[in-house]
Amino acid sequence: MKKRIVICEYISTGLNLIDDALARGYEPVLLEGSYDALKENAEMFRQERAKLNASFHGRYTIIPENPDYDAVLDQVRALDPVLVIAGSEFGVPIACRLAEDLGLPGNPADRIRAMTEKDAMHEALRDHGLRYIRGKVVCSEQEAEAFCDELGTEEVVVKPPRGAATLGVYICHGREEMLKAVRIGLEASRKEGLEVPGILIQERIKGTEYIVNTVSCNGRHRVVSVWVYDKVKMPNGGNVYNTAMCVPRLEVGHSRLLRYACQVADAIGIKYGPVHGEYMVDEQGPVLIEVNCRPMGAGMHRKFVEKIFGQHETDSALDSYLNPERFERAALKKYQINEFGAIKLFIQKKETEVLSAPILQIAMHLKSFHSASFGQIGSSDRMPETQDLETAGGTAFLIHEDERQVREDCELLHLLEMKYPRILFQDSLEEKKAGTVRRDMDTLVKHAMNRGTTLVFSDSSDYPEGPVAVNASNLKGAYDSFEVGILDISAPESFRDLESMVQLIFTFAGKIRKGGIILIPESTYCNLPYGMEGMEILLKVAGLSIELPVAEKPELLVASV
Repeated sequence: MKKRIVICEYISTGLNLIDDALARGYEPVLLEGSYDALKENAEMFRQERAKLNASFHGRYTIIPENPDYDAVLDQVRALDPVLVIAGSEFGVPIACRLAEDLGLPGNPADRIRAMTEKDAMHEALRDHGLRYIRGKVVCSEQEAEAFCDELGTEEVVVKPPRGAATLGVYICHGREEMLKAVRIGLEASRKEGLEVPGILIQERIKGTEYIVNTVSCNGRHRVVSVWVYDKVKMPNGGNVYNTAMCVPRLEVGHSRLLRYACQVADAIGIKYGPVHGEYMVDEQGPVLIEVNCRPMGAGMHRKFVEKIFGQHETDSALDSYLNPERFERAALKKYQINEFGAIKLFIQKKETEVLSAPILQIAMHLKSFHSASFGQIGSSDRMPETQDLETAGGTAFLIHEDERQVREDCELLHLLEMKYPRILFQDSLEEKKAGTVRRDMDTLVKHAMNRGTTLVFSDSSDYPEGPVAVNASNLKGAYDSFEVGILDISAPESFRDLESMVQLIFTFAGKIRKGGIILIPESTYCNLPYGMEGMEILLKVAGLSIELPVAEKPELLVASV
């Protein structure tokens, strides 16, 4: 019989633990964590977990969520596991308790508060003489005002005492914003049924925000990856993720940050396994924002992480429990990356009715594209306004040997979501009147034929003789080395499914040889969201260069391959 590893809550990146256990010859047993602390959002999480469970098709033993700890302990004890490990923050408390009660390596149960509650972890830092953020859990607006007076600052952060993914986190400027956030937070905590509803207020620390991921073996900590965050404050007060980029090399000041991260792990009581820590670095040095004693989230696949760091965190975490010798050997390796990687979280500035999602095609055609997750697309015809990680429009995982390419792709995506959102998520149809822009194919074809072999991609049968012409049904099989291409899509109904049209435009661009050109008349690009700029965006994503206008036809858009 195979030895068993119990994975407590196996969502997001913690899902990698299943394959990691199997690769080592162990049988993974999946224990559902408790979502009770998320009363308002608990049902959404349970529905997602139910879909995940169904996708396993009975391959794994699953222990259902159960508030009766003793009953769960008996079930786990009967399985005689060699290890109990948390896959997400929702599994941390029960993983600690089970490991302790079963006599297995783990983290002390009496340190659960310091590992999971944001006020308690900062109290632990203070008790250990480490820098911490001043904060207090308040139960009323009056308490909140009194504490802000004590802090002597108008800039504070309001957040739930427990949680992750920036859920319920607000950056507040001034008393009015603070009180509004406190009201929202206290109402949410009342809905959770807490005996004493409370919300945490902390002084705001400004600086550069880092992620330091560590794994620990019997109290010895090693850094497995370092990332740097970029977040955006939204008009709703939310502080939402934009990107997380890997730190390619250690620079001045990083040693101090990493030493502090290991001291934090000591202070909160970590003995074994992964810690995902978020830190702010200002002119005074590093300070903890919060830790989650589980793998870094964002649903990162192990292959993505391995391509960057040469290892992935969940596998390294298993070493800390099961293979101390390998853990020690890895601790001697220098910090380096193989390729530059980034995580791009998509921001929705407002709730949107999504008719199609061109972002799926746009992301896949970026030079640094590795993979993507757009779980909300298709599950509903509406995309929520982004307020936290859970309401992000999706996630793209980017990787390339050239750091500049990844940064350029991230900058482009951020530009699009903030200035040109309808090119990513089609939310309405622009009414177009036939004949608003005159279609002049005779002149255009003559201009193209003078330049070389020409391919016309058209939604009309009315075009001059001479060039090869294709439509949506036979474009894929067309010859792929033409010197000139003409994009002649002039019927507004051709753009009703913008995602499909974007895919066809990218396919068409691939039919033109390197050094060739593509000509796009106004009668085509006028149908796109943002008109000429919308088409320029697609050309840039396809890797084409925008060229100077033609003197005699200034409205013609020209791009070179």
